Amino acid sequence: MPVGTLIAGAGIFSIALGLGAQGFVSDVVTGFFILLEQQIDVGDVIQIGTIKGTVTALGIRTTQVTSSDGTLNFIPNHNITIVSNFSRNNMRVQIDIRIDSKAPLQEINETVEQVNEQLIDKYPEVKSEPEIVGTTMNENNQLVFRITMTAASGTQETVRSGYLAAYLNELRNKNITLMQSINKNQDQ
Repeated sequence: MPVGTLIAGAGIFSIALGLGAQGFVSDVVTGFFILLEQQIDVGDVIQIGTIKGTVTALGIRTTQVTSSDGTLNFIPNHNITIVSNFSRNNMRVQIDIRIDSKAPLQEINETVEQVNEQLIDKYPEVKSEPEIVGTTMNENNQLVFRITMTAASGTQETVRSGYLAAYLNELRNKNITLMQSINKNQDQ
């Protein structure tokens, strides 16, 4: 076999090996910096691209994230460019109560203040007192009565659910009519 053919074959093999190793090297370098800089830890709730969930494993080559539906996602570290880490800071909780344009705003405001006073000691995870924003439009152009607060990371859904249930119960107890959702699948 001629030497030129061997050299050409070795060159092609080297190029193929180099291109194949490029992704591996990129995974390892990115994984090293993720671990070194402690950008994320196992147990953190994160979002990488469209994948949101809890970090279940960190490795040099891949990061494993379990989505809320139980899907285990293996993300090659070289695909990680922007990480949103929801576990590092207190999180904002926004509660929107849909109201009618004729709703008694002063009565709603007073009721929300009463509920806030009742619940503040029951939810130590709330880090700032609830702030009544008042009447505004939500992203769907619906009229809402908005309340915001800050809660410890990972507790925002529990806080939102607890406060919203208490607001709705108390408003109903006072016979304050709220907007009803319309289910288009039901007969009218």
